[in-house]
Amino acid sequence: MLDPKGLFELNSDRPLTTIESAVRKLRYAIMQGDLRPGQKLVEANLCRELDISRASLREALRGLQTERLIDLVPNRGPSVAKLERRDVEDIQGIWSLLTGEAVYRFAEIAGPAEISALETAFADVKRAVGSRVPLEVLVATNNFFMTIAARCGNAILRDLVVGLVSRINFLRAQALLHQGWNEHYSQEIAEVLEAIRAKNPGVARRAVQRHIASACASAQQMIGGPPARPPSHAPKTAERPSKSRTSPPPRRGRSRRASVA
Repeated sequence: MLDPKGLFELNSDRPLTTIESAVRKLRYAIMQGDLRPGQKLVEANLCRELDISRASLREALRGLQTERLIDLVPNRGPSVAKLERRDVEDIQGIWSLLTGEAVYRFAEIAGPAEISALETAFADVKRAVGSRVPLEVLVATNNFFMTIAARCGNAILRDLVVGLVSRINFLRAQALLHQGWNEHYSQEIAEVLEAIRAKNPGVARRAVQRHIASACASAQQMIGGPPARPPSHAPKTAERPSKSRTSPPPRRGRSRRASVA
């Protein structure tokens, strides 16, 4: 099972190589919002801040390129990956499809032990949301949904979900910067848990698809685009129609100096 903390924590239980440490620091800065989508990165500055050679930095950047967090364009230098309207729509479609299926299967087969593990994971989500620290929310949310993916009874589906983790986290990190979404975050995930407890796979799938649609709409507002379209495969909700929610516009604050320390 993927260790969600390992994606973000700057420290580790084992010694990290110079490149691994640089990858974690850069990923941390991207997910925390210190490095914004589309931002140009100056290699000389990064080498100085990370205290590494240019060769090691470039290898770290290539690693993040495979996660689609960094764009490397010849003769233009590295930059943080962009999130365009179409990117959000594409991510939403596959994210909703795969996670919706994992939740559906988990709800069908989950026993008391699995539901107890999910309740523990949800308690961590609530604590993280209360902290208002985006990375803590990402780690706790990853743990919640990885608990589902790891025990949904389909190893191929689990591996597909794990393969999308970095891209999903990139989008979710932008959404978490939208203050209005934070107000509804715990409740959206609570609805997923409630449906699983009730052994209602269809309602659980629709609940997680509403959560994903909400995340994508918030991310669109943060990157300045129109809301993403609902995924075409998402069924209409009959049992529990979602309530209309009006989120306040994102706060405008002073731009922060990019830092990876």
